[in-house]
Amino acid sequence: MLKKRILSFLGAAAITAALTFAMVTIAPSGGFTSGTMQEGLSYEACGVAPDAIVASLDGNGASADLVTYWVGYNASYLDSYMQYYGGSALDWSYTMSDGTTMTDYVKNDVRSTLIQQLLLENLAQKYGAELTEDQSAAIESDIQSFIDQYGSEEAFDAELAKLGLRRETYERVNAANYLYQNLYKLYLTEGSPLYVSDADLAVYAAEQGYITVDHILLATKDLSTGESLSDEAKAEKKALAEELVEKLNAYTGDDLASYFAELADEYSEDTGRASYPTGYTFTNGSMVQEFEDAAYALSEGEVSGIVESSFGYHILLRLPLDESAAAEAVRQDYFGSFLSEQVASAQLSTSADYDKLDPQALYEAIQAGQAAQES
Repeated sequence: MLKKRILSFLGAAAITAALTFAMVTIAPSGGFTSGTMQEGLSYEACGVAPDAIVASLDGNGASADLVTYWVGYNASYLDSYMQYYGGSALDWSYTMSDGTTMTDYVKNDVRSTLIQQLLLENLAQKYGAELTEDQSAAIESDIQSFIDQYGSEEAFDAELAKLGLRRETYERVNAANYLYQNLYKLYLTEGSPLYVSDADLAVYAAEQGYITVDHILLATKDLSTGESLSDEAKAEKKALAEELVEKLNAYTGDDLASYFAELADEYSEDTGRASYPTGYTFTNGSMVQEFEDAAYALSEGEVSGIVESSFGYHILLRLPLDESAAAEAVRQDYFGSFLSEQVASAQLSTSADYDKLDPQALYEAIQAGQAAQES
C-alpha cells in the first residue's frame, strides 16, 4: 500500500507550516556533502549515506535517498511495463538497439525526473509559490494516517526505510505536486510574474497550427451504434449535401458565417455541435484525416466542397481563429512548454557519490525489502 502510494506520486504531472519550503536542502557553496548516516538502503546497497548531498541544481541539493526514491519509481514503472507488454520482468542485462543498457536507461530517466523536481522547488521559491498552510496540513494528515495504519511513528519510518527513504525526503516528495499546483495557479493569476494573457496564448496557439472551422455533417452511419445506413439513405444524404454546397456557393450576403451556422443548426447531425455551436478550434492530429486535410486546405472565409469520411459527408467553413477557444485549448500545453524549456536548459551537477548509486543494486534492495515484508 505504502509503496504503491509513494512510488506513484509525481508520475501523474506532472513534477511541507511544520513542513515549509525551507526543508529543501541547499548544497554548500561549490559542492556536495558525504552525509553522516551509516545506515539505510543507499548506504547498505551502494555505500552512500542517505543524507549525502549528491546532486544540485542551482544550489538546490538532492540527497542520496531522494535519488534512491526516483530509481525505485522509474525502475518499478519500467518493470511493470515490461511485464505487461513483454511478459517478463525487468532485465538489467538487456541492451537496446541503440546500444543503451538498461542501467543507463534508468539512470537517464532518474536524472530527468530529478531535474524536474529540483526545478519545481527552485521555481516555487523564486515566484513565492511555497506550500500553503492547508497543503502542509494535508501532508501532515497523510503522514498521520500512515502512522495510524502502521501503529507507530517508528513502524512508519521502518516502512519508508524499505524504500530507501527518510521521513523528511518523503515529505519533500509529497510537496512537489503541491508546488506544481501553486505555480500553475500563479500562471493563471493576472498580475503575477508567471501570468500569460489569453491574447498571448492565442498567438501561441496560432503558432502551433490551431485553426477554427464550422461544420455540417450529414452522417452515413448511425452515430450511436456505428451501423452503416442503407445505400438509398446515403444517396439521400449526399444529395442534401450537394444542395447545401450550392446554397452556400450562391450566397451573396455579407455574413457567410451566420448563414453557414443557420444551415448547420438546421441540418448538421454532428453530436458535438451542442458543445461547440460556433465551430471547432483544433490543431493537427485532432480530427479524422479527411476533415483535417480539407480544413487546412481552406483559406479563412472559404467553404469546402463535400468531404467524405467514415462518419459521412462534411461541409466546412474556415473561420478566423477563435482566440478565446484557442487560448483555452493551449493553456496547459503552454505551461508545460514553459516548464520543458526550463528543464532543457537546466544544468544538474552531480558528485562521485551520485555515480555510486547503482540502479540495479538499489532496486533489488527495494524489492528485497518488500519481499521480506510480504513473507
